[in-house]
Parts: sequence; C-alpha cells; structure tokens
Amino acid sequence: MMNRSRSYVAGEERGTDSDEANGVQSAPEVPLDAVPDHEEGDGGEALRTLGFRIRELQQEVERLNSAVHEEQMLRIREQATLQRDKNSFEARTKLALFLDLLAVVDSFDQLVKHGEGTQDDSSLLVGSQAVLGQLNQFLARNGVHKLEGLEGSVYDSATCEIAHVVTDSGAPANTVVRVLRDGYKLGEMLLRPAMVDVASAPQAVVESSDTGEN
Repeated sequence: MMNRSRSYVAGEERGTDSDEANGVQSAPEVPLDAVPDHEEGDGGEALRTLGFRIRELQQEVERLNSAVHEEQMLRIREQATLQRDKNSFEARTKLALFLDLLAVVDSFDQLVKHGEGTQDDSSLLVGSQAVLGQLNQFLARNGVHKLEGLEGSVYDSATCEIAHVVTDSGAPANTVVRVLRDGYKLGEMLLRPAMVDVASAPQAVVESSDTGEN
C-alpha cells in the first residue's frame, strides 16, 4: 500500500508516492513560511489609503460644522437686528403718540383754567375737567408724569425752555416765575420740556452828570 503526503511545490499542492519501487521521485518540498507574502504590503497600503480618507472626512466634517456655526451666528445677529429695529419703531411710535396726546391735554387744560378763572359752572367745564382727568390718568399709567415744582425754582435748561425774560418780577435772577406749558417725563427720559418765563437780573441804574468848564 502506498503512502501519500501533501507538499507545496512552486505554490501548488500535489500528491506524491513514497514507494520508490515505482521509480517516481517526489518534488522537493517548499516550507510554507518560505512562500512570498504579498498580502502584508498590500494591507499596509490599504491602511494608509484608509487613514488618508478618514482624515479627509474629518476635515470635511469640521468644515461643515464651521459653516453651520457661522450660519447660526448670522441668524442670531439678524434676529437681534430685527428685534432692535422693532423696539426702536415701537418706541418712536409710542413717543409720537404721547406727544400728540400732550397737545390734547394742553387744550383741555387751558379750557379748564379759563372756566375756573371765570367761575363758570357750566356742563362744558365739568365735562372738560372729567376728560382732562382721564387723560392724565392714562398718561400716568404709561409712565408719563408732569414736571412739578418748577415755578419759583432756579431755571434748568435740561428740563425747561425760556419763553420770555421778565425784568420786573421782583424774583431773583434766573428764577422761573411762570410756567406757560407743562413739561413731562417718560420714566426718567424727558418727553417734553416745560415752557417758562424767567426772571432776569435787575438792571443797575447809572446816574450821569454833565460837567462843564467855565
């Protein structure tokens, strides 16, 4: 009975007979570790290519993240600008409304003062007083307040405008002697300055005498 062994000859697997009686010589055996290994070199190149591709993808992800962040910041700035413009528009509209309303208050105030000065007890005076009170309440609820205590105080250009300079009031110089139109504040902001008359310094009387030579 013949024994067969398996060996590698030039990279091929062949069967051999060990029976020398038949005169068949077996091919020289080649150890497995002597076969050239090309897979290691090919695998290293593949890993390098894969690593390079991964770095490219990471850079692309970073670029996209940066673009998304810039877009988000741009939208935040746009929203802030829109909100600021909206607030500015609302503030301007509110100021214009209050200024127009103060003109109406001035008209009713003059009407009431005239009626009170003539001791008129007509329904017109009573109605005007009621409307004036409602207007002042509306202004107060919205933070609009009249400047109080101006008459008799020192003139302040930050809150008052001079309508006339009075020379014979007997009041100290630069003193508010009369309020012609009330001033108002919206919170801490001056909404409208008061229109006032201010006392001037008394003019010195200069005495002059004519002298002649005889």
